[in-house]
Amino acid sequence: MPTAVDYIRDNLDFLHRGFRQAPEGLGEGELHFIPIGQTHSVAWVMWHAARIEDLFINRIFQGQQEEWAAGNWAQKTGLPDKGFGTGQSTEEAAEIEIQDLEAFNTYRETVIKQAEAFFDTLTDDQLEREVKLGDRTEQLGESINLHLVTHLNGHRGEINLLRGMMDYPPVMPNRGG
Repeated sequence: MPTAVDYIRDNLDFLHRGFRQAPEGLGEGELHFIPIGQTHSVAWVMWHAARIEDLFINRIFQGQQEEWAAGNWAQKTGLPDKGFGTGQSTEEAAEIEIQDLEAFNTYRETVIKQAEAFFDTLTDDQLEREVKLGDRTEQLGESINLHLVTHLNGHRGEINLLRGMMDYPPVMPNRGG
């Protein structure tokens, strides 16, 4: 019988497949295309999603150094050393450019492997453990669902909107996709 951790793992696998497909078929300009208004590029969304997963899996949930800093990924990818997108102005977000997509993909896959290793050791009972987020605490399961599953799925939808605006097919449009 599937466990709550199995359910989480299945949802994250779905999201990972979508983020892996996000740049498929896109050229440099399309990867960084930002329509008029307050939105992001596909590149920004990919960076933000990987950084959020790294932040939560490594630092918040396990109390370890983020892979971003440990692997010196800012220098390798041409992306900002600090930050992960939350709280950025529209102008700051527009400046995000992945200069080395291959290096970025390596970073993202490293974070995914770290997340998988974390979930391999996690039990349903541990989902009730408290984690600290600034001045407040959340249960681990709540935090995973809110900040990884729900939040990142919204960004998967943003990627699909952007791809559709450029006449590209969506990535993982639904659970059966």
